[in-house]
Amino acid sequence: MRKVQNSRSSGRAPASRNFRDQKSSPKPSRDSQEKYEFVHIPREWRTVTGTHAVNELMQVRPKSVQLAWLKQGWESSQDLKDLAQQLKSKNIKLEIKAAGFLDKFASSNQGAILFSSQRPEINWQILEQETHARMMVLDGLEDPHNLGAILRTGWLMGVSGVLIPEDRSVGLTSTVHKVACGGAEHVPVEQYVNFTNPIEDLKKKGFWVFGLSHLGKRSIFDLNIPEKVVWCVGSEDKGLRSTTERLCDELVQIPQASAAASYNASVAAAIALTETVRVHSHKKL
Repeated sequence: MRKVQNSRSSGRAPASRNFRDQKSSPKPSRDSQEKYEFVHIPREWRTVTGTHAVNELMQVRPKSVQLAWLKQGWESSQDLKDLAQQLKSKNIKLEIKAAGFLDKFASSNQGAILFSSQRPEINWQILEQETHARMMVLDGLEDPHNLGAILRTGWLMGVSGVLIPEDRSVGLTSTVHKVACGGAEHVPVEQYVNFTNPIEDLKKKGFWVFGLSHLGKRSIFDLNIPEKVVWCVGSEDKGLRSTTERLCDELVQIPQASAAASYNASVAAAIALTETVRVHSHKKL
């Protein structure tokens, strides 16, 4: 492993999204005006739900919105009325669906589902030029609430991008967007078959790579965090894979009063990012 002193082309796999159709959905009640039908949404489209997430999408990349669904009775909600006005002003295709239809497609949708054909992308050229930068590697998170929370924190902490594995990992689902509260529009997420190429590329761009692990010999609070850093967070149940640990310059631990449990993945990420911002702020003084 290298010591934290001196500074030092990635082939990423395309991100995937879930495909939904309503063929197997139960029939609606007789008073429903909505017919359950096949619904084919292009695989590359993102499903965005949640008031904050939808509003941020409309602010950041409205031209990417290809289709919008609002629930029947949307006129009774001021938030949905405002959204409908925005959609109409930008000539975005709008369809009205029964609330039950929306719930079966994406739960907790708050009455609106938007489909975006674009997503933020990591600017690898700018990463090389930056003097201060933060990246995250999430090694197999499966809980969409964890990924969503990390994207929300990452947005606030200036994270330039998040790398996740292609398999056995949650992607940008509708729940992730909702929990991220707009963070998914600002923090790029890229999927890889393995992390070797992108992490080695980041090292060449001057990044130091640290894995959060109970096996770490140093506390994160004793670490002189470099200006360009990658934090690796393991899965909820197994932590970092050995292949990812070997790519790290060092494993570090977050102190805790009891060894009988561990930090939630999103909490661990928040602690690491907060400490990074604190250290970097002091270095600029």
